[in-house]
Amino acid sequence: MKTPIVIADDHPIVLAGIRDVIDRDPGLTVVGQAQNPASLVVLARTLSPAIIITDYNMPGDESLGDGIKLISYLRRHFPDTQVLVLTMLSNPSIIVEMYRAGAAGVVRKSGDLKELIVAVQAVQAKRVYRSPELPVEQPLPDVGEAPSASALSPREFEVIRLFAQGLTVNDIAKQLSRSSKTVSTQKINAMRKLGTKSDQDLISYCLESDLFR
Repeated sequence: MKTPIVIADDHPIVLAGIRDVIDRDPGLTVVGQAQNPASLVVLARTLSPAIIITDYNMPGDESLGDGIKLISYLRRHFPDTQVLVLTMLSNPSIIVEMYRAGAAGVVRKSGDLKELIVAVQAVQAKRVYRSPELPVEQPLPDVGEAPSASALSPREFEVIRLFAQGLTVNDIAKQLSRSSKTVSTQKINAMRKLGTKSDQDLISYCLESDLFR
């Protein structure tokens, strides 16, 4: 019996490339493909795939969002489905947060897509796949060490990501379907963990650490 896989990316050419790689393996089959978070969730609900291979950034749905929020949503609502993430990002802090959110593996888009098969095989064997192309071993900071974004929870990370894009607390609350008070608390907690004392300090930290490249 072939392992059912749903793939998602907002670029049709990338989708075609992923499908081509998967179709070459006789033990795998693509049962559905999506180009935005909402369509991906519908397919996950109706097809119950064993594995989802999804782009990290897919625009088009403010209620679900993308990135860390989407990974968390998929793992929370479809616990029997493993999530592999495709990304152009290489920032260690963000990679760490993907795993913390529940990703079973992260594969670099700019690499050889054949790596996906290796990642799928690891997931099928109930192992977490860690790409040799991506740095992910980043321990939490000890006392006296420089603060690291890996100390943030997925929700705090998402709030900071949106804040760094120029959104206000109220804007973020609307986009993430949370209360302004909750978002404000998460932002304050994130600032404390990052050792920043003002909004300008926070923006400077994000820019200097190249956090969202």
